[in-house]
Amino acid sequence: LELGRPVDLRTKPTFEQFAKEIERQSYEIVFVHPFFYVQAADHYNYLPVARLNEPMTAVIMVDASRPWRGLPDLAGKILALPPALAAVSELTKAALIEVGLKPEVDVALRHFRTKVSCLQAVAIGSADACAVPRFVLSQIDSTARLNLRPLVETRSVRHFVIAAHARVPEGERNRLQQHVLSWPNTPHGRLVLAAGAWSGSVAANDREYDEVRALARLAQE
Repeated sequence: LELGRPVDLRTKPTFEQFAKEIERQSYEIVFVHPFFYVQAADHYNYLPVARLNEPMTAVIMVDASRPWRGLPDLAGKILALPPALAAVSELTKAALIEVGLKPEVDVALRHFRTKVSCLQAVAIGSADACAVPRFVLSQIDSTARLNLRPLVETRSVRHFVIAAHARVPEGERNRLQQHVLSWPNTPHGRLVLAAGAWSGSVAANDREYDEVRALARLAQE
């Protein structure tokens, strides 16, 4: 990396454990989904560096034979989701609330460790719907084989963001930003983008995540 010093890559096996490390401010640099970012920025001294240059949405998939037309049709049903702190779960809970459905009251939520197991739950009938990131539909061949169709797509928010703790010197934050923004123009960078099926990145602005803050507040009410 262009920072002039080694970078040690670390993660955690669960969202909950990762959130704890952010709370402890253990990491100098984080690559996080938008709901984690607003927590890190608002409470734990992290500053935005660069974000993926595409919107993030969740798509709710149902069995293709269901006549349902929108989220209100999920009242009294079981909705499969990724882990509770995943961005898709946060987006979906906010979308339910916006149409007047209370999570775990009007719609039962069931969390799964993987996106494929979430989709399979709908296919075998143990769940009525499954929420996944939009980009997953182009990466998973099983959606057609499982006879699933999109019911609705949530509103979009800004995508994953790279943020640096305030203790990282400004010069290093700037070099990190320039390095990330150069990815489309370098072989190594193009490999990184291709691995995530991402188009590229742009400089991140904290105010762009105010819409995420509003959705987070809505889900907590």
